[in-house]
Amino acid sequence: MASKVRAALSLSLIVETAIKVADEGGLEAVTMRGVGQRLNATGMALYRHVANREALIELMIDQVVKEFAYPEGRPEHWRDALQAAARQDWRSYFAHPWMLAATATAKPPMGPNMLASMEWSLATFDGLGLSGAEKLYLLGVVNSYGQGLALSWGHGFLARGEDREDAAEWWMANLPGEGEVETPPRYSRLLEVTKSLGVSPASEGYIDDEFEFGLQRVLDGIQVYLDSRG
Repeated sequence: MASKVRAALSLSLIVETAIKVADEGGLEAVTMRGVGQRLNATGMALYRHVANREALIELMIDQVVKEFAYPEGRPEHWRDALQAAARQDWRSYFAHPWMLAATATAKPPMGPNMLASMEWSLATFDGLGLSGAEKLYLLGVVNSYGQGLALSWGHGFLARGEDREDAAEWWMANLPGEGEVETPPRYSRLLEVTKSLGVSPASEGYIDDEFEFGLQRVLDGIQVYLDSRG
């Protein structure tokens, strides 16, 4: 039976399984032996398809980049294009939380899908007269915003399956003196903001609402910069 299972192994199956392992336990859970066990195969059997763990992780990243590929028909206006790209990246961080740490680096894996996404992003600035450095820095502003916000939610309440109301309760419980009857409260501004956390919309898209609000402000800033260049 084991030989039949090993015979059925393929690179695509190994990568798909490794992604599932990472989704469940993070990148640290991805080992050749562990993925092999999930497939009822030996770790050595995987080496016939992929060189090592590092190569496997690069393939995993590139597969997720493909899953959340930017639109084939890139919007003509730079703002619409950057919005589309940022939203796809944002979705990928929550579908596969390990992707955030894996891609938030100046030296990302250079798989074909990753390279295609980078080229797509840079093309959004075509015709604007920007230097290579300006293009790189502006993309960095957008990317860093999404990564930073995802990091704060992904490693906080969201990672534990909690919601915005839970966040409000935590803040209320930890604001010194706010559980007591006190007039006026010592931290009135913090209290006002904390109470607003508990006011969730009908949908559960409050995190996406926060992301969209900030994204528009980031893009507003890029517009100001472009306007200032004449």
